[in-house]
Amino acid sequence: MQDFPNFLRGIEILETMPNEYCFFNLYPMTFNKNITLLIGENGIGKSTLLESLAIKLGCPAEGGSRNFQYKTEDTHFEATEHLRLIKTGKLISDIFFYRSETYYNFMTEMRKLDEDIEGGTRINTFYGGKDLHLLSHGQSMKALYQNRFKKNGLYIMDEPEASLSAESQIDLISKIYELSLQGTQFIIATHSPILMAIPNAEIIEIGPRFHRRVKYKDTSAYYFYKKILDSDTDFIESLID
Repeated sequence: MQDFPNFLRGIEILETMPNEYCFFNLYPMTFNKNITLLIGENGIGKSTLLESLAIKLGCPAEGGSRNFQYKTEDTHFEATEHLRLIKTGKLISDIFFYRSETYYNFMTEMRKLDEDIEGGTRINTFYGGKDLHLLSHGQSMKALYQNRFKKNGLYIMDEPEASLSAESQIDLISKIYELSLQGTQFIIATHSPILMAIPNAEIIEIGPRFHRRVKYKDTSAYYFYKKILDSDTDFIESLID
């Protein structure tokens, strides 16, 4: 398997970046493989980073492909315009931004657009053919990656584990790994130690104004989950006493 990303090599700051955006001191950031996992504490900036990437690539801040142009709230980070994407020059067959917290908004927009289609192909045909609002959160997420994701695409995913059981996360890993071998690139923010175990993925930990590459067993998620599973309830009790 290749050890370099197919489409997006990284992000850097333009000279026009205002000094008040000190958060972006963590750039430049490079992506060295087709699967990049971003980890870090809540509020550290993983979602902001992915949102910036998605907007720069033409996707809505709330999720969807470049064909979706909708907005329920204007909350995206203003510094996005001061970032530059480092690309390989290869053509991307498809781009999609999955954001777990606003996936409902995306499904609502799809339903709205499909209601306005007269005699044409409904958009949900490309997501399994069902109204995703009629499925559970987990089922609608599986409909997305099982039907919509394809080779030579670029997929940005913010906490895809939010709606998935452990077994379904394994199914997602299988899909991601299979597509990565076919030239698809994934950039994923996650707290899941299951997703962090994706074979041949690069893990980047984000901290206050820094980022670093870490190995799976050196992540805090691996440490805490292993402690919890190895000690029954003892470890949790020691933390809350």
